[in-house]
This record gives sequence, C-alpha cells and structure tokens, in this order.
Amino acid sequence: MATRFRLFVQPPFEDARACPEIVTVSSPLGSVGVGPSDDRMYVVEPVGKTMPYGVNRAPLGTPFIYLPPWTGNILAPAVPDERGNFDHYQPSMPGFEAAHLFGSVRFTLDVWERYLGQSVAWHFRDHHERLEISILPTWNNAQFGYGYLEVGSQFETDGSILPFSLDFDIIAHEVGHAIAFSVLGVPGLGKEFPEYVGFQEAFSDCVSLIAAMHFPSVINNVLDETRGNLYLANRLARFSEFSPHSQIRLANNQRTMAEFVHGWKNEHDLSEPLTGAIFDILVDIFHESLVARGLISSEVENLADVAEADPAARAPLQDAFDRAFARRTDGFREALLDARDVVGMYLAETLWALGPDFLDYGDVATAMLAVDEVETGGEFARLIDRNFRRRGIGELHAGRRINNRPRRGHSHSARTLLPRDVSNFPKMSYRERVLLARSMSI
Repeated sequence: MATRFRLFVQPPFEDARACPEIVTVSSPLGSVGVGPSDDRMYVVEPVGKTMPYGVNRAPLGTPFIYLPPWTGNILAPAVPDERGNFDHYQPSMPGFEAAHLFGSVRFTLDVWERYLGQSVAWHFRDHHERLEISILPTWNNAQFGYGYLEVGSQFETDGSILPFSLDFDIIAHEVGHAIAFSVLGVPGLGKEFPEYVGFQEAFSDCVSLIAAMHFPSVINNVLDETRGNLYLANRLARFSEFSPHSQIRLANNQRTMAEFVHGWKNEHDLSEPLTGAIFDILVDIFHESLVARGLISSEVENLADVAEADPAARAPLQDAFDRAFARRTDGFREALLDARDVVGMYLAETLWALGPDFLDYGDVATAMLAVDEVETGGEFARLIDRNFRRRGIGELHAGRRINNRPRRGHSHSARTLLPRDVSNFPKMSYRERVLLARSMSI
C-alpha cells in the first residue's frame, strides 16, 4: 500500500473555497518517516535561518556560496500516523505545510518518473545523498539548487503572508528544475546559451501543468469551465509564479522569438514562446483525438485554428464545443488525458535527447519531432512543426541578456551553482569569516 497526503491543487489564498484533496503517492506505507523524510529527500523548517541558500553576501559585502545541509534547530517535524500516512494533518495544524510540501514534491516526481521511465538521479548526488526541502517563511521567493528546494512566502501590501509551501504550481515548477538539471545537466563554463535558461523555465512550467492534470478535479473543472475549448481562460493555461515580481505567466500566450532577438531581461518572459508552443501542441493533439473519436468534426477543428487569430470565430467555436461536450462528456475527458500523456511522454523523451551545452529552442523542436517519428511514425509532425515555426523557434534566437547589474555567467545563478564555482568567488578576510560565523550561529 502507498502513502496518503492532503494537497491543495489550488492554494487557499487564491481561492478561499479551496480544500486539500487526499492523494496517494508511490511511497510504500512506512517508508516515509518523520519530517516528512525518506531515502531521497527530507523536509526541515529551520529556526533562526536568516538567508536563503545560493549566493549571499557576508557582513562586509563579500559574496559567498551557501549550500545545505542545515545543521541548526528546526521546528517540530510532521509525524506519520500509526499506519504511515500524513493525511491526518489539516491546514490549521502545525506540520501541515511540511507534509504538503513533501507530498507535492513526491506527487510531481511520481508523475514525471513514469514519463521518464526511471527514478530521477539528483544532479548533486556526488555531494548530497538527499534533497533538503526547506521552508524559509521570511524569504520572498522559491528556488531549486544544488542539494536543496527552498520555498518562502509572498508578502502582500495588506500585511498578509502567503506561504509558497501551499502552492502546488510553485512547488511542481521547482521540481521541474530538479528534473531538468538531473536529466539534462548544467552547461559547461562559457557554454550556456540564453535559451538554456528559457528552456529551464518553460520545461518547469510544463512539469507543473502536466502534474496538475493528474488531479481528476483539475481535469473535471477545466472541462466544465471550457467545454473543451482550452483557449478560454482556465486553470491549465495559468502558472502562479508570484515571486519575485508577483507575475502570473500564461501558457496560452502569443509571444514569439521576434520579441527577444535584440535582448531579454527576464528568463520567465524568454520562456513564454516555448511554453506557448508546447501548450498549443497539447491543444492540437487534444483536438486531433476529439476528431478521431468522432466527438467533433474536422470543420470544428479548423474553426479552432481560425479562432486563434479571428475573434469573430470564437463565439461559433464555443457554441460547437458546448454542443459536442454535452453529448459525450466522458469522451472529452478521455481525449484530454490522452493528449496529456502524449505531451508528457514527448517532453520526457525530448529531455533525454538534449544536451545542456549551447542548447537553443531549435534543438527542442528537432528533438520532439524525432520523438514523434519514433513513437508514431510522424503522426503529429505537422502540428508540432507548425506550432514551433509560428513562434519563430528554430529560426530566430535570443540576443544577449539586458541587465544593469553585473553578472558573471552561471556562477552567480542560484539555480546553476556547482561546488566548482567556489573558486570564482573572492576570499573573505579572517575578520569577515568570524563575523559571518557569528551571524549564522544559532
């Protein structure tokens, strides 16, 4: 038997009506211990931790790398019940955030390890046996890095604090980075193209999207809201990456690489043409499946393509979906699940086929087309190629990063830091080392 957790699909601070759902993860009963923890990861809520992992500055201003493990005091950990489950924790109880965080990470890994065909071997395994999942409530961000997945909070102007430990989208997005680093790897020094960081964000958004689609309530709610017309605003097309700029990113977007050829400022923006292309591929495969099942006609499928550019076609398109959905609700659900699994498997196989050095979006398109040829003999090649080309992917490339702050390659990126990067940082004086040690002592 497996282990149960309560997870919010929609965080309670986005929807006051949201209730956590009981889910079962692959961990056998009794294999998840206090923390929660198992042989691959553990949750801690540090007491007195004042800075996140990654690059920080010492008391006299010298930058340094701060990596796990946390060795100070911690809050009381979540404890399994007598059977080994964690679903006895309710949102108002101490320990719920820790259990929710662990359960969300494990749920996302379960989904993607099935597509990958094996367990994820952490890219930091040479230095850390387990992933430290850390809650730092005073910090306004969330990140995955070398040996850690750390989440903070969003601080609202009205004084309310929104913990990222309760936001499945953000947690699953960070797990996406863990998967990408562990399967794809980190570029060598001087070999990171701008589109590598954009791919990291796009892939991680897709990890979140596909993982959320494994909650039956998400599939049901999306279909109830849209009647299968997924270009309407809905849960699948939206990613709640609050930090650091309180931004909401949309999978259903119209961004192209033409916007970035002269430079870019933010990797989340740079990711959107690729995320948008993959979302469009998901929708097109869904439509193909609906046609193949006789649930919509080819004319309706063509009308959906027209409606993307012509607002006048959107009302008749919705009418057609409303009628078709009312006739065969279960068929729509099966078609969407099939499209989900095709895109999830294609993304996993694409990830295996890529390398981190000099990666650009054209490589992603080429690899996905090759996966389609192997899996189906090219059944979806036309729509895959069309959706990448309409975004300029493979034809246009991102220019340099525009940033007023000096940046020294990936040695200053919290996500891509490796132990080798220590040599790139200046040495601290003895006095500063003592001051730092005092400031970090508990």
